[in-house]
Amino acid sequence: MKRRSFLTLLGVTTASVATVGCATKNTIKEPAFKKALRKKQDKKTRVVVIGGGFGGLNTASAIKQNDPDNLIEVIVLEKNSTYFACPMSNTLLSGDESFKKENFLFNYNAVQREYKFDVIITEVMDIDRKEKVVYTAQGTLDFDYLVLAPGIDYNYEVEFPTWSEEKIKRAKLEAPGGLISDGGVEHAVLLKQLEDFKAKGGKGNIIIVPPRTNLLKDLNTTVKFSSLVRCKPAAYERACMIGDWIKRNDLVGKAKVIIMDSSGRPQAKSLAFEQVFDEKYEGVIEYLGASNIMDVDFDKKIVYFRDINDDAEYIKAPLSYEVLNLIPLQKASPVIKMADIETNNWGGAKLAHKKMYSITDKHIFIVGDSAFFKKGVFKDNPKKAGGVPAAAQTAYSLAKETGMLISKQILENKDIDLVTFSASCFSMISTSPDKLGIAIQKDFTYDKDGTMIIDEVVPKIDGKYYSKTSGEGLMGWFEGVTSDTFAKF
Repeated sequence: MKRRSFLTLLGVTTASVATVGCATKNTIKEPAFKKALRKKQDKKTRVVVIGGGFGGLNTASAIKQNDPDNLIEVIVLEKNSTYFACPMSNTLLSGDESFKKENFLFNYNAVQREYKFDVIITEVMDIDRKEKVVYTAQGTLDFDYLVLAPGIDYNYEVEFPTWSEEKIKRAKLEAPGGLISDGGVEHAVLLKQLEDFKAKGGKGNIIIVPPRTNLLKDLNTTVKFSSLVRCKPAAYERACMIGDWIKRNDLVGKAKVIIMDSSGRPQAKSLAFEQVFDEKYEGVIEYLGASNIMDVDFDKKIVYFRDINDDAEYIKAPLSYEVLNLIPLQKASPVIKMADIETNNWGGAKLAHKKMYSITDKHIFIVGDSAFFKKGVFKDNPKKAGGVPAAAQTAYSLAKETGMLISKQILENKDIDLVTFSASCFSMISTSPDKLGIAIQKDFTYDKDGTMIIDEVVPKIDGKYYSKTSGEGLMGWFEGVTSDTFAKF
């Protein structure tokens, strides 16, 4: 979408993508996994797509849309039979009855019929890149081209290196991140915690911890850590939706949302969210910047963070909570590592320049959050670096491009450069009495030297970064992108 249409419509593009469950242990020597799951169709080129979310499905459908003579066989592998769409899912926490869980759940029946590709529900166990074989729980699949669109995994181990496996398990169960497509389990847990909190009187702190921008080496030293962060605005949108819930349930003055952010300002849409916190949620949302958490006591319900005492010394300080939403650092799905391709520090697959395939192997394409692009610069400030956000719209729009590029490579033997793509993002900040949102649009192009240029537009109407137009735009975008992705026309 171009800037003109974005400013005109404010309604067709933003944030988050699916996670494919997979084993982390190589199992290709197990005889049970060596039986052929499906023989290749004669004289057809086979593309295997791992991941049934916005990236995987739209790549699959785009390949078939660019294959008029049906010369390409496309098979999608996905662990879950039902897909939970993460974009806009924070609205479930608002308590607004117009947002229901069933509206975020999708199956693969219609999209298979519409685009004539197959979805096999199975777990990916390993990949032999050189032999071009994917090993699944049900058997093997040969491929000519492979598309990796497996989403993300949480990275508690890097963020909390002293935590045991048992403590990480407790964090997942008791303070779920709410950023993966797990059938909506994490969101259901958060919502149940809010309801239990209300039933007990609704008094106390609801703490949200966004992914950290730096880690504590010791009490006096922080170390910057570059990591994958799916949908950076999600933590702040979630704070707004829970703030909306507090208002709806008459808990103002009793309950408070506290955002404990290691960054000094919101990490995404800073000016917009600061305006929203001040104007819409005074006394309901408290933003604590530069709050680097150190530990959590899940029994006592205490978050420990680094604070400064009167002598300007760092100390370990406690803050109690009733509900905790700990959003950990993230990393690429283990599926990427299985493919034996070059990756960065968080497991992201490095892409060849201006391509959607791996720098290691031009027959392996990567779409979605686990794809790693080189940094670009902003059009209005060339000294400022920026990247491609991990978001549903990024996966959606790049999947369309990737499907076309793959079909051109197969059918016409053309290796075409990626020229332009877009990544817009909406955040709902209030549902009552009006549905208000924040919008942002980023268009990506390349200059003559091959540098990625980012053109960012942040609409502001009458001095406000939030508007009813953007709120309705989010709902319009969600309806459009899910209807297209899952063929729910």
